[in-house]
Amino acid sequence: MSNPLKTRADSSEAASLLRMWALVTAVALATVTAVLRTFVQTEPVIEALMASDAPAESRQALRMMWHGMTAIFWTYPLVLVLLRNRSASVTRPVLGCLALLNGSQAVLYAVTGLWVVRGPLSVPEWALPAAVAVLAWLARPARSPGAPATRPRRGRGRLVLLWVALVNAVFNAVFHTVEGTLMSWPAELLASDTATGPKLTLYAMWLFSCVLFCAVAVTMARSLRTSSAACRFLLRYLAVLVAALGVSWAGAIAFGAGPDLPPIGPVALAIQAVLAALSAPAQEE
Repeated sequence: MSNPLKTRADSSEAASLLRMWALVTAVALATVTAVLRTFVQTEPVIEALMASDAPAESRQALRMMWHGMTAIFWTYPLVLVLLRNRSASVTRPVLGCLALLNGSQAVLYAVTGLWVVRGPLSVPEWALPAAVAVLAWLARPARSPGAPATRPRRGRGRLVLLWVALVNAVFNAVFHTVEGTLMSWPAELLASDTATGPKLTLYAMWLFSCVLFCAVAVTMARSLRTSSAACRFLLRYLAVLVAALGVSWAGAIAFGAGPDLPPIGPVALAIQAVLAALSAPAQEE
């Protein structure tokens, strides 16, 4: 007769190896995605955008967002590597967040192509993020048995900061998604003579940025019920994502690449990033 304890141990070891394989493969594919976006896509997409008849502010803004979103793409493999030795209470929600971001990107890039030109965009633009999303989901460890992870305990000041950050994030998400999409830069992009491929790529990028802003608000709300360690990691990671867009915006203005961009943008993003970072529970709490 087989030993049930040995069988259970073998099964647990196999599951652990599967998760490790999924995590390593996700790191590799996320890195490939970031490399292709940075060194293959950037030049033709930006050249097509800047050569179009779209208003100057829209061209500068979408170029700025492209560079900011490219920086965000590079955070995916870095975070996946950092999660390798983290506890399950941290790894599980963070991998879920990464799976959501990559999965939504894949869907939006595929749907944008099908909606506009009745065919998906180039395969790497949606297939690679889709693969990363699936692998990140498979790499999630099982929920720890026994007592649930400790919920974050914040002092009154940090709790107030979190609620202020959440309200600010919701406002930014609604403004970016509704007013920004329907009445601003992406609408002017669609009305321009930008080449079809780059136009669809940039428009899908904008739609994904809407998901990103909404994900910031949703993850902040979920952090009220997430373990303390996971809460710290998630909120600080969100702060990095928001800061990446803010730095790209501020850099475009500072170095003359965005003279027509409104200066309030980097200020609003900086406020959101700082609030997210400060609202995380302290280590000793």
